[in-house]
Amino acid sequence: MDSLGLVPPPLKKSKPNQIASDMRVVIDLSFDSMMADTEITSVSSQLTRCYSANRSTSRPVNLFFTSYGQRIQNRFETKIQSHINWKDVVFDTKSYLELFDKNDLVYLTADATDVIDELDENKVYIIGGIVDKNRHKNLCYDKAKKENIATAQLPIGNLFEILVRWLECKDWQKAFLEVIPQRKFNEEGKKQRRIRKNVDATDLERDIPDTVQNFSVEEHEPSEQV
Repeated sequence: MDSLGLVPPPLKKSKPNQIASDMRVVIDLSFDSMMADTEITSVSSQLTRCYSANRSTSRPVNLFFTSYGQRIQNRFETKIQSHINWKDVVFDTKSYLELFDKNDLVYLTADATDVIDELDENKVYIIGGIVDKNRHKNLCYDKAKKENIATAQLPIGNLFEILVRWLECKDWQKAFLEVIPQRKFNEEGKKQRRIRKNVDATDLERDIPDTVQNFSVEEHEPSEQV
């Protein structure tokens, strides 16, 4: 507080000292036709969140939004117009197959059998940009197999944010705990205990989406200022 009794404005949060990673991360936006309008809004919100996470990390990746078009593009052009000022992200109408060597591609999906212990910065990691409320089983996995692309899953979910946090600390548990708030586990645990009273374990595993393996953990309305 200064001599006039005024509280000084809070210090502006400084950006971390960034050392760019060579890693390339793709958000695959080829699922536009499979989603309802509300899900398009949610995906757009998650793209905003991915961009924000990448801008705030000390080891930013090279971020690509591929197969960009249709309703997602329309939403960005009408509701998130500030995206034209975004830095270090590529909006591309082409597929990742047209942009990268297939041998470098790894599609991250919870349905894959191989679990990544350590990220390879020479690889191109793909995340499916879809919010489908669990309607389309094995969608990204089947797509990758059809395209003859390698698949893998991270040992923990909420893919993009945890991926960039891992680049900072090289520790999956630490990255996980920094991104997923403890309250999320508490809420999910209470929810599953309630459901188990009426649903057997097999049905529970099949019908309830895994909170930490979705494209995102929480849905956020996209911000005009990123």
